[in-house]
Amino acid sequence: MTNDSHDGRHRLARLVIQLRTKRGWHKNEAAVAAGLTITTYGRVEKGQSVRDVTYTKIENAFGLAPGACMAVIEGATAELQEAGEKVEGVRIAAVADAADGVRKAVQHAVIATMPDTPAGKMAEMSEGVLAELRRLGIVTTDD
Repeated sequence: MTNDSHDGRHRLARLVIQLRTKRGWHKNEAAVAAGLTITTYGRVEKGQSVRDVTYTKIENAFGLAPGACMAVIEGATAELQEAGEKVEGVRIAAVADAADGVRKAVQHAVIATMPDTPAGKMAEMSEGVLAELRRLGIVTTDD
């Protein structure tokens, strides 16, 4: 790990603590909301290294935009960005490269639920999801 990622994780930790405190949640409540163990959640608040899927769970629990945690860690933003509006119960947020976002989302979901899945199968699943989203007009070929 570079010093920058170390600093970024600590910057994220401060922001997550502020957000949790603002909501009046104890650490355990935040961990439950995120679907994480208290130990894993505690690692985030301590600025320690965790898997990328952990940040996705934090984003979902706190209503943050996809990639908000990594943007803070990488120094792209100084604040955690909230997700966009809710449409039919789904929180919508712009993704700079929708196709890449879909691929990453599928990869994170597969790793979280089926960690023994071969990379080739993950790629096949990602492309299948992307094709279906294109067919439905949710993702355009320009994305």
